[in-house]
Amino acid sequence: MTDWSLAFIAHEVHRHGGQERAAAEVLSRVARRARVHVIARLCELDGVEWTPIGGPRRPAVLRAWAFARAAAVAERRAGCTISNSIGAAAREADVITAQFCHAAFTARFGGLRGVSWPGVAYQRLAQGVFVGDERRAYRSRRLRRVIAVSRGTARELAEHYGVPGDRIRIVPNGVDHTVFHPAPDAAARRMLRMSLGLPPDAFIALFVGGDWERKGVRDAVDATAAVHDVHLVIVGRGDASAMFAYAVRAGAAGRVHVHPPSPAPERYYAASDAFVFPSRYEAFSLVTLEAAASGLPIVCHAINGTEELVADGVNGWLVPFGADAIAQRLTSLRDDASLRARMGVAAVESSLPYAWDRVAAAYFDVLDEAARGKQGPA
Repeated sequence: MTDWSLAFIAHEVHRHGGQERAAAEVLSRVARRARVHVIARLCELDGVEWTPIGGPRRPAVLRAWAFARAAAVAERRAGCTISNSIGAAAREADVITAQFCHAAFTARFGGLRGVSWPGVAYQRLAQGVFVGDERRAYRSRRLRRVIAVSRGTARELAEHYGVPGDRIRIVPNGVDHTVFHPAPDAAARRMLRMSLGLPPDAFIALFVGGDWERKGVRDAVDATAAVHDVHLVIVGRGDASAMFAYAVRAGAAGRVHVHPPSPAPERYYAASDAFVFPSRYEAFSLVTLEAAASGLPIVCHAINGTEELVADGVNGWLVPFGADAIAQRLTSLRDDASLRARMGVAAVESSLPYAWDRVAAAYFDVLDEAARGKQGPA
């Protein structure tokens, strides 16, 4: 075991969702080499100490403020050598892991996820608060290192928050290849579909995730409507009734299937033919890595993470915003089984450098660097 200890500060640490699962995967490995004390509302991870943080869950602005105050007290009591915060979960930390950049999202899209007027007004208010919180955290004199999960996120931190390049280390998110892998054959894929209640013989495009407005699910529905015999399976938390109604209006009635978040999402990947992820903004989405490891060609936009993972025309396509380009690529994949197979093999190959063991080792090295240099100049 190393001679330094880590206070890890995040709202939740568990193997659901995105950044929560990334934290759990990394910490489960870091904890084999260092003492880890998690400060979070929820922690579902063995082998670590945990200080639970209470407080309001809504609205998000009040929740973040109350959590940061309580986390600061808990960190002092934990007495660890260094602290690592996910974004601005902590007011200040020795190491910040950037799984999002609110300033970049606000600059490009106004920070908006929905379209209803009350929602827009609150989102603008909340984004202003979140940007301010991040700016203070990244300008803290205490900050020694920033872990950016993609090259694009690193650029955004430098551009919007002025984080010096010599403090940034790029450590991507990862994937567990023992969990996410292709179905062994067509018969196994068909059996999976039947067990999941999916069409056994149709071409299935898969979307996994929440925050549907930001992640472009309506574009995926519109693309599905434009391509005969394609079914879209949506796995995640959102307004299913509204999405079904939208599918009817778009002309995709009966071909859009919504399933709640699953404890075994790998079954949906293995049962599908392609992965559609028209998100407007990410830092580096775990689901694209999981889709690649599962042998699915990826149809997505050139955003943070995917621009590094997806080689256009090799393991998928980087398409312009809007449904038309998505529909064109789904048509190609639907009509050409050999193309799907080639891209599937290439997708698995492209995912191999992102194995969690390798990612966690690089993450540990950054923490070790921060701990060893804490008494010296930043």
